[in-house]
Order: sequence, then structure tokens, then C-alpha cells
Amino acid sequence: MVLDGHSRLLAAQASAMDRQTLRDWVHRYNADGLAGLADRPRPGRQPRLAEAQRSEVAKWVEDGPDLKTDGVVRWRCADLRDRIAAKFNVHLHERSVGNC
Repeated sequence: MVLDGHSRLLAAQASAMDRQTLRDWVHRYNADGLAGLADRPRPGRQPRLAEAQRSEVAKWVEDGPDLKTDGVVRWRCADLRDRIAAKFNVHLHERSVGNC
């Protein structure tokens, strides 16, 4: 609506958002075009496992455990947690193993 010449207030009301939010979006659009409206990475804790390590864990899950070497017939989060700790020396809570 702003591109069509309507006021920011009217465009914000029609979009059910605050005028300040629309203003921020307009500035992002003016600076970077449509790419400026895409979600940006959020700050936060970095993953404890590197990408290569996560890929290796994913392969373990896809291949499944070997009863002779792993001692289990199916992976539980606790089993994967222990194997990750032994292989990569990274200690995770078993509930976070599924987020790797």
C-alpha cells in the first residue's frame, strides 16, 4: 500500500500492525529490496557440534545401531548422547540430542 502512495498509518492499520513496525519494514525494503524483508539470523548460542559432526550423527541415525558394537537394537537419545560424548568429547543433555 505504501508503494501505491497510501500513508504508512493507513497501510499499517490495513495490515494489522503497528506503524513503527511498518516503518522498520519500509526502511529495510528501501535499503535491500525484497531481500531486506527476509528473516535475519537471530543471535543465540552456537551449535555445540560442527556441521561435519552433525552430519556424522545423522548418518549414525540413518544406519541404525549395530548390536555387537553399540549394544542396542535401536537408538535412544541417551545412547546417542553417550556416543557423541565418546566420539567428539561434547557433553549434551539427552533432550538436546534431537536438536543437533
